Amino acid sequence: KRCPTLLLTSLVTMATQLTQEVTLTRRAGESVSISCGGTQPCAYSWIYWYQKKDTETFKAVLRFDTSNSEVYKGYGHPQQDEFSAENNQNGCELKLNKVQQEHAASYYCSCWVFISHFASF
Repeated sequence: KRCPTLLLTSLVTMATQLTQEVTLTRRAGESVSISCGGTQPCAYSWIYWYQKKDTETFKAVLRFDTSNSEVYKGYGHPQQDEFSAENNQNGCELKLNKVQQEHAASYYCSCWVFISHFASF
């Protein structure tokens, strides 16, 4: 039985100057890691991963806390338990241990940077 080839794309999120791999192709059942680089400005903040299919709106997959490597998956994504994330030397990776047909999509990363403002009078 021949396994279908799945296309997963990862696009650049310009607002936060993060960089991502452009196109990854995997067969069903294989693993994949999608890199989100340039996350130095995101230190001590959250990196969000989103999935976008052609006919659907953006769906939040998970949030990765760069300060303690905790993963939050409470966004109701139908395959949320199949995704994980971790730090790597260049930033953050979204991981799928077993790619399935329903994972074929574009994936985006973004981050929120916490900035404290102090005023003196």
